[in-house]
Amino acid sequence: MESQFFQQGNNIYECKTSPTQMGGYFSTSYLKSAIKDLEQRWKGGSKPSGYRYVFPVNYLDDQGKAVIEDFKSRHPDVDIRYYDCDHVQKLVDSLEKVNTLPELVEYINGVRDK
Repeated sequence: MESQFFQQGNNIYECKTSPTQMGGYFSTSYLKSAIKDLEQRWKGGSKPSGYRYVFPVNYLDDQGKAVIEDFKSRHPDVDIRYYDCDHVQKLVDSLEKVNTLPELVEYINGVRDK
């Protein structure tokens, strides 16, 4: 059965946490395994437009970044990006500055100069 999620027009966000290194670097071998499993699901051309890996409590070392860059090169038709714990912390810090949804919209528009 073909996935309803892995289709053009969809952007998938997947949060990953290294089971062996909480707060440290994400396990490169675990990342390779996860990408291999994902590529199996994409066989037959059922791919989303975008795929985002979010590592909320882990960093990516140079090896991990290279694994993702290699993954991107094998799938140029998918916009693949990643966000490590530094990216996530910047988002959390920014969101702490607002208390309500209208303030969030105002903050985002201010940052984007609208």
